[in-house]
Amino acid sequence: MSESAPDSGPEACWLVTGGGGIGAVAALPDGIASGAGGAGPLVRVEAAGFNYKDALACAGHPGVARTLPLVPGIDLAGTLLEPAAGLPCGAPIVATGNGLGETRHGGFATLARPPATAVLARPPGLSAVEAMALGTAGLTVLLAVDRLDRVAPPGHPPPADAEWLVTGASGGVGMLAVAALAAAGRRVVACTRKATAATTLRGLGAESVVTPDAIGGAAGKSLIRGRWAGAIDCVGGPILADVLKGVVPGGCVAAIGMAAGPELATTVHPFILRGVTLCGIDAAALPTPAERAALWPRLAGLWPRVRDLLPLSVLALDEVGEWAAALLAGSATGRAVVQPAARVAPRHSINLSGAWEVAGAGTEWRRRFGLPTGLEPGDAVRLAWASPPRAVATLNGVALARLEPGRAWAHRVTHLLQDRNELVLACDARPAAGGDDAPRLTLPEPLGRPKLEIIRVGSAP
Repeated sequence: MSESAPDSGPEACWLVTGGGGIGAVAALPDGIASGAGGAGPLVRVEAAGFNYKDALACAGHPGVARTLPLVPGIDLAGTLLEPAAGLPCGAPIVATGNGLGETRHGGFATLARPPATAVLARPPGLSAVEAMALGTAGLTVLLAVDRLDRVAPPGHPPPADAEWLVTGASGGVGMLAVAALAAAGRRVVACTRKATAATTLRGLGAESVVTPDAIGGAAGKSLIRGRWAGAIDCVGGPILADVLKGVVPGGCVAAIGMAAGPELATTVHPFILRGVTLCGIDAAALPTPAERAALWPRLAGLWPRVRDLLPLSVLALDEVGEWAAALLAGSATGRAVVQPAARVAPRHSINLSGAWEVAGAGTEWRRRFGLPTGLEPGDAVRLAWASPPRAVATLNGVALARLEPGRAWAHRVTHLLQDRNELVLACDARPAAGGDDAPRLTLPEPLGRPKLEIIRVGSAP
């Protein structure tokens, strides 16, 4: 994996100002460079992890973005420009939590001032991008694995053939959870709706892959056959409620996400009839500096296991909005890292305006295409839509972020592509001529102009 050199241009950030938008690239807020208001040590940010919490912050969610305007980014890796935490200028560091990206400006900027209590030396052998591919997500997963170990009934360890479930397994946190549990010797079952992720999940250590429909049992039952010795739940909502029904007596569920919703509709039966424990994990606030310092070497040890399997998108600042939308829509796969000093460098594009088919009553338009040729290591592919209509685009069965008129639209699709691909556009527009007896049509002007862009994130020229 290559990393770009820092850009020599002006300092910049992704800034969320509210008003229902998702933010935009902007100049660095006043006070970061100067250190006004007794801020923490100045850091040149080389990479920042992209977490679900950051997507919520981009959307101005009041539970995360507690002050506006705000630079999101709850973790970062970079180089100290001022001494801090017993480390000299020039030391490579990581910083997580402690209000970053929530109550104070975070890592989606070329410069940041994390509190000194958040700063730790970066483990040797981990680059900034690699550290942030793990980041808060990895810390959360290790805390969850440790909690599952502590809650196991004393003197009654789970049998060797016990199954351990990970929900939301195709997300970045879920993939790390699969790898961490497998590294600990557990038989891991990965739960995801994304069939395209199954091969990767097995490579990370999952013995089997199931869909959410396979874990809930019959509707209306408060308990089903106990199957899971423990679980790491990355999604919350109805899926977490279904998981609780199937945990064996004395088992534990570590809840670390809410992508499926914050509500939990369940009964007390798993807790008082089976002694099930539900634990919440908050990596941003709970670990002390000493605990974080002990966790990072363990994360570094996990990296070789996931390095060649974890889908990782390296983003420039101007791609933050599209990835945030993808995370909130549930269509992102794997992990993403922002390099604030980098820029998107398009290599070439492939026009997808022609050769469309019309299905049914003409409200679905379908375009089939092969895998783009000439992809090089470090390249990514995104689907971009100029002058988009109000519609929903689906690629290989995965719904992407909704298209809206008047809004720029692009979506990373690197990990969704196959040898043969099908792009579907669902909208209200019908063809002006031809219909079902004209198998290949040019997409009408009101439906915009789609294209595949072959891109590389690199430094500006």
